[in-house]
Amino acid sequence: MRRSLLALFPVGIALLFAKDAAAFCGTYVSSYGEAPENAASEVAIVRQGTRTTLTVANDIIGDTSSFAMVVPVPEVLPEDAIHVVDPTVFDRLRGYSDPREVRYDCDDFAETDTDSDADSDVDSDWDTADTGAVEVEAQYVVGEYDVTILSATESGSLVTWLQTNGYAVPDASERLLGEYIEGGAYFFAAQVREDAGIESGDRLSPLQFGYDSAPFGLPIRIGTLNSPGEQDLRIYAISDYDKGATAISNYAEATLDHDCMWQPEGEETFSAYYERQLEASFAAEASASWITEYSWGNGNCDPCTGVLPSDDDAFTIGYQTDYHKGVYYWFTRIRMRYAPQTATQDLVLYQTNMHEMTQMRFIEYNEELEDIFPICNLGMAADPGTCSEESDPTDDTGDTDLTREDPATDDPTTANACGCATPGTAPGALAGLLFAAAVAGRRRVGRR
Repeated sequence: MRRSLLALFPVGIALLFAKDAAAFCGTYVSSYGEAPENAASEVAIVRQGTRTTLTVANDIIGDTSSFAMVVPVPEVLPEDAIHVVDPTVFDRLRGYSDPREVRYDCDDFAETDTDSDADSDVDSDWDTADTGAVEVEAQYVVGEYDVTILSATESGSLVTWLQTNGYAVPDASERLLGEYIEGGAYFFAAQVREDAGIESGDRLSPLQFGYDSAPFGLPIRIGTLNSPGEQDLRIYAISDYDKGATAISNYAEATLDHDCMWQPEGEETFSAYYERQLEASFAAEASASWITEYSWGNGNCDPCTGVLPSDDDAFTIGYQTDYHKGVYYWFTRIRMRYAPQTATQDLVLYQTNMHEMTQMRFIEYNEELEDIFPICNLGMAADPGTCSEESDPTDDTGDTDLTREDPATDDPTTANACGCATPGTAPGALAGLLFAAAVAGRRRVGRR
């Protein structure tokens, strides 16, 4: 069965309108995501001033020729604002920011000093038949995609145009599309070209596009029209270093016990344990909610997992550097899960100007470390074990929490330096669809 993907997200229209510390020299053990998983839904978003650059990765299972995407945008995007990027950049972003399991022993707490495209000008041959209230503003070929920019004055005509041109848009989309039209949006539409040579099972190149707009957000409501029941979203956000972490202002932030020692129940894997905790955290909120799974400066970590993203990776997803200041950015990974009945608003994002270093880190249970780390979901042990008296495992403050404030005077390239943990791989991503779900029946129409 063929499937089509309808993905819609925001654009800034009227709808949205530490101090240096001893490094933990433990051993990286594993990451969440190693269990078998299905399709991934991820978006990288770079925000600098009023400039937003989105890079969208939608993994498709099955016939990749069935891929189609529609995105509201605030302006007619020029061709040089649209690109395809190497999908492996998402592997690196995901791998180094995944929740991680680590193993420590007493020797790991000795103080140490740390220094830390295939674009073309070929004309597209989309069906441009007159639908009355829809204008084709621009057409491009970008990588393996046919891209068109649309304007519309009424949602019914827009739905008709999309359906006529091979997008399996549900009729129920008309009301929400009308809201975007009233907000002054244009629509970015993309399909995989039939002559692109994409075979079933091939990995599609992420699509990237940038625009200027004061509002900062991502819509999620349209995608729930095709929801299989629950949708999961990962956002990798990069901002200038001084702007700090990215957060969501109009949904509740969930809490999840981390920086603690966990004991598996029976044969439970770390991935299964983390998924269980994640489900419980989201379920504790009455509506859709989100958590920060990672927040750190300049692609650093402690302990590190996977391959650390390079400056080139930041540039690939749209970060523009100031060469007078160097490459100083802040990276935030946000996780959100929602159902149609709980996703009542599009996301409103903001930059916090805060520099708390946060990671979802879990320590294999070690009785000797009970006076350093709490036990997950239980707290500090009443009669804790300890390392030998000679090996003072804490610093002068006794602080071992990696969620800490980074003084603005610190050099971001050294203050967040990577610890000396042993790196490993962190493959895979949580199953789910970004802003949308597969719907059957995309039709290829005759081309002129």
